[in-house]
Amino acid sequence: MSEVTLIGEDLAEKGLVFRFGGNLSSCQSCEIKNSCCGLSKSRWYKIVKVRDNSHDCKVHHGKVKVVEVEEIPIETTISGEKVIEGSVMTLEEKGCNNLDCGNYRLCHPPGIEYGEQYNVEEVAEKIDCPGGQSLKKVKLL
Repeated sequence: MSEVTLIGEDLAEKGLVFRFGGNLSSCQSCEIKNSCCGLSKSRWYKIVKVRDNSHDCKVHHGKVKVVEVEEIPIETTISGEKVIEGSVMTLEEKGCNNLDCGNYRLCHPPGIEYGEQYNVEEVAEKIDCPGGQSLKKVKLL
């Protein structure tokens, strides 16, 4: 299901993927802030439709376009054998800081908030972990 928000005119392209960083203090006095700032902080979104409407914006130094977006799943790994699609779980740190590992970005994707709850949308293959952890690749919302 899509949500409506506003994004800088130069960025308003169907298919663009972005991470919503949260509200800016300079947006507090804006009359249309509720249209811009209604997304969930640190979540990833994809623009599915660009509408014709545009508005002036102080933050984007020009105009913003009205767009429809959908939240997209974050790919990461979860430790444990009992990961179930459709379940809700609290994501915990894996305790691994091996920056040279080929799975590091998958295990530590940008936008993940440890201690937050996520819906497990998909459970995929087991990941070969050089550190010996039992990991599975998952998609979370």
